[in-house]
Amino acid sequence: MLFSLQKQFKRPRGILGWVVGKIMEFDNRRINKWSLQQLPIQQGDHILEVGFGPGYCIDKIVQNDSGTTIDGVDISSTMKEAAHQKNKEAIQKGRVRLFVHDISQFQIDDDPYDHIFSVNNYPLWTDTNRALYHLHQMLKPGGTMVITVQPRGEEEKDSRALLYAEQISNELTNAGFKNIQISYKKIRPALTVCVKGTK
Repeated sequence: MLFSLQKQFKRPRGILGWVVGKIMEFDNRRINKWSLQQLPIQQGDHILEVGFGPGYCIDKIVQNDSGTTIDGVDISSTMKEAAHQKNKEAIQKGRVRLFVHDISQFQIDDDPYDHIFSVNNYPLWTDTNRALYHLHQMLKPGGTMVITVQPRGEEEKDSRALLYAEQISNELTNAGFKNIQISYKKIRPALTVCVKGTK
């Protein structure tokens, strides 16, 4: 049962996946709010969220920042359905688009993004270096990249957050990002790290 739940958190599917999505939304609400505060969002910005889950952050951006357009990419079709329900009106108005894909291979013929962010999804990426290089290409010059991670499960310790900070900042630098900033916030159950860079 535990192994099954762990798989669901990586790629939620079906009814159990929908329940897991609700758990993630509740558990991540403070982390999500803090992460969004790191983004210098302005009216008319084009934004990408990697790992949108049940669509909480997308909904908050739509409500708080008129004129923004937001794309989301997630590996779970179950989460796409949940996020679609939460953001149905914005999707109908053309402000939100949702995609199911691995971020390392996600490609869209569109204008570059002003901001790209990801909350508690980076540890699930199959190839973080390739993904970050790919995301760098999808960002406008001067655009902002924000990655937030709170260690969970067996990793649930403050020392792991410090290691994530070092790993993410190094990989962002290698991918071509500049002005790397690392922030920490003590949010139960473990220290949370947010790494920010610009193109």
